[in-house]
Amino acid sequence: MNPQARSDQNSGQLMAAIDMGSNSFHMVLARLEGGEVRLVRKLGEKVTLASGLNDCVSLSDEAIERGLACLRRFAQLTANVDPAWVRCVGTSTLRRAKNAESFLVQAREILNCPVEVVAGREEARLIYLGVSHSLPDTDGRRLVFDVGGGSTEFIIGERFNPLLTESRHIGCVEFRDSFFAGGKLSARAFQRAVTAARREVASVEVAARALGWSRVFGASGSVRAVEKTAIACGYVSQGVTLEAMYKLRERVLLARTFAEMEIPGLKEDRRSVFPSGLAIIIAVCEQLKIESLQTTDGALREGLLYDMLGRLATEDVRERSIRAMMGRYSVDVAQANRVQALAMVLLDRVAKPWCLESDEWRECLGWAALTHEVGLIVSHSGYHKHGAYLLTHTDLAGFTRQEQLIVASLVISHRRKMRVSYFDALPSADRPACVRVALLLRLAVVLNHSRCDANLSELQVMADADGVSLSFPEGWLSERPLTEADLQEEVQVWKQFGGVLNIFERVPS
Repeated sequence: MNPQARSDQNSGQLMAAIDMGSNSFHMVLARLEGGEVRLVRKLGEKVTLASGLNDCVSLSDEAIERGLACLRRFAQLTANVDPAWVRCVGTSTLRRAKNAESFLVQAREILNCPVEVVAGREEARLIYLGVSHSLPDTDGRRLVFDVGGGSTEFIIGERFNPLLTESRHIGCVEFRDSFFAGGKLSARAFQRAVTAARREVASVEVAARALGWSRVFGASGSVRAVEKTAIACGYVSQGVTLEAMYKLRERVLLARTFAEMEIPGLKEDRRSVFPSGLAIIIAVCEQLKIESLQTTDGALREGLLYDMLGRLATEDVRERSIRAMMGRYSVDVAQANRVQALAMVLLDRVAKPWCLESDEWRECLGWAALTHEVGLIVSHSGYHKHGAYLLTHTDLAGFTRQEQLIVASLVISHRRKMRVSYFDALPSADRPACVRVALLLRLAVVLNHSRCDANLSELQVMADADGVSLSFPEGWLSERPLTEADLQEEVQVWKQFGGVLNIFERVPS
């Protein structure tokens, strides 16, 4: 089915995206009409999740409850949306929190949809996707930055294509707690915040300047708050200038505390993070020598909507990421495709009795099949371990952290021992299914050990809830003693994990 036909088929479909940020949680509800995303409603609440991180980098019970309470309100709007058309992601604070999974499990129950955490560069890619769809489709490179509660993302792109994506640990909530503790203000603290932020920005400066840009856009609540106050004070008519921000800094520092600040246009719920956000934006502009910038309403949540639409109507960016990784690490593409093709055949046979009909498992099995030998670039010895490491720690555009962990778990388990420790890092509800998918990948690899287009057309696969039976033509196994020995080893592996694998040759009738 072509992209336009797919879009027409889903016309009228409701979509929802939720961004669980370090400062605020945002939700957007939209409808797909004629291949275009039409916004229906936007919601946002200050949750200040980052403030709930303790010295052990764990979220407090109070912070978790604030976040869950917000999601319960959002759930009223997502209740009538197909879960396949809802995306909910966490960012900086949930990347850092050691007990993030406890929060995510409860969030999934509330929203009845996947709730995942995205890596910093993936967050940057999604932000740029949202921003680029909110701007005219013009030529020229753009520098986009988004100051969040726990991190700031930097992107340079052309039209809809991001060329550079970076994330740095500087955010308005983090900086408020570090430099303006107790709501106290001083010129010295403000300058310390600017200097700390400039050090972080300097680490992306060389790469950014090498690409260059012609226009600059700020895409966060902090930037929009600076613009609104600068306009209200009469410093600019639109956008933000460095000169206007210096004047705002002077207004901020007339006060000794947040409560004493008197700045036209400043909303009460933005008061506590305004000085830290302003300090970060000044640092970005000073370090990158930006005199003026424009603001945009496009952000991560809009990027999530367009990413969902892209997966439906155009090439899935995750497929590009996997193919790029295969090329980077010199994967034997023919062998990878053989293993993937057989893995899909096996999955088709077992999907219903094994409750693996979700697209998620088909996609993850396919990606794992394509990358199961990616670790060979490091060493043949233990290459499944090297491959899992690369898949866990490489920035793969389009992937959530959970998706990368699932694929890594499959890859490390495709040969020798099944690595149960990798499955332990996954949500408990996903572990049984992931083990079963790993068993399928092991079979697909074993049956392709010859690394040639073996004739498996007469292979019969029968499945029930307990396991799988493989039936081969008479003489097939005896002609391939190595494969037969490997399959007998797999029988024992399956038994270890509570599954049944039967191997036999058919007797001519």
